[in-house]
Amino acid sequence: MRRAKHVTEALLCCVTLLVIHRSSDSIRVIGGSMTVVQGEDVDLSCRLLETDEELEQITWQKRTLEEPENHNFLLIYPSGVTDFISPNGLENRVQFFGNQTEKIGSIRITAARLLDEGTFTCVFSVFPSGVYSIEIPLTVLVPPVMSVTVDVPPVIGENEVVLASCLAAGAKPQAEVRWNTDAFGSLVRTVTNSTQHANGTTTVVSHLLGVPTRAANQQQVPCVVNQSALATERTLAYTININYPPQTVNITLSEGTPATVFLCVADSNPKAIYTWTRVGQPWPQSAVRAEGNTLHLISLSSELNGLYSCEASNPYGRATGSQYVHVTSYTSAACWVLLVIIFLIVAAAAAGLVWYWWKNGKCLWSSFMDDHQFEAQSQVEEEEAEI
Repeated sequence: MRRAKHVTEALLCCVTLLVIHRSSDSIRVIGGSMTVVQGEDVDLSCRLLETDEELEQITWQKRTLEEPENHNFLLIYPSGVTDFISPNGLENRVQFFGNQTEKIGSIRITAARLLDEGTFTCVFSVFPSGVYSIEIPLTVLVPPVMSVTVDVPPVIGENEVVLASCLAAGAKPQAEVRWNTDAFGSLVRTVTNSTQHANGTTTVVSHLLGVPTRAANQQQVPCVVNQSALATERTLAYTININYPPQTVNITLSEGTPATVFLCVADSNPKAIYTWTRVGQPWPQSAVRAEGNTLHLISLSSELNGLYSCEASNPYGRATGSQYVHVTSYTSAACWVLLVIIFLIVAAAAAGLVWYWWKNGKCLWSSFMDDHQFEAQSQVEEEEAEI
């Protein structure tokens, strides 16, 4: 009887231990891996489930690029008191927003850095079961620093050179870089290189190569960068700039201006500097003014007559054009015009006078003849009466 009693107690003890063991196995911590873009905030969430045991402490540990060894950096007590263990690289950047009563141990990291990447561990200590934890991997994405430049400004020529370079620097993961070359077709090609850095970032540079021509100058060639840290792919506008010396110089008479102005124009990049000279003769200081690409003839006279030269130059070369100026004196022309006007006025007056005389003279002659005939008739009639 006594032996049976002992067996029964032993069985109850085993059953009790089995129940406790099953209860401990069902306790678990939930959480998940997180990804954040450098500079943004990230929440690391964890929660203890399947237990009503007393919470003694929540502990956060980390193993990151900045500190490869795993260590505690934050202690959270049931009373709500938090204790930061310094130095840990997260001072003033970690906030606890969990709930001890509900056994939620979530934290927020503000302004995440690349050095924060690693594994964070959320640890719950409960009585009497012990310690339960979960590891939360944190991945930090780094957007690229982007630019489109050219190291050596291309100069017009026949050899292939770098027309532009598109840079996507310090990105994690590596960025994709491509050119939109629809305006060029097969006239250009690209060469792309990448460089891995010790901190896990990558720099990609894509070179646009082609033969520099005047036709290529000022053509739009966008560079497109795509990377997971960017909300959408980025397009960097770029205008190809080809340098070349001044081409043919054209000198024309400016229209629509009251003064006599000659314009000197030459196609070049960068813009040309213009210099006017008078060939074989001294410069007429008081009658001519040169300003940039314009030549003003101020006081027109025959002393301005001669050959004028315009030189267009920039750092890559120069070109020259010339214009012969022949001025007829305004004074002589005015005199001739005045004489012609006076002659016309005199001629018109003489013609009018002659016409007036002719018309009025005819009337007087007719009146004279009528009076003469009247007198003759009267005399005849008187003689007939006397007879």
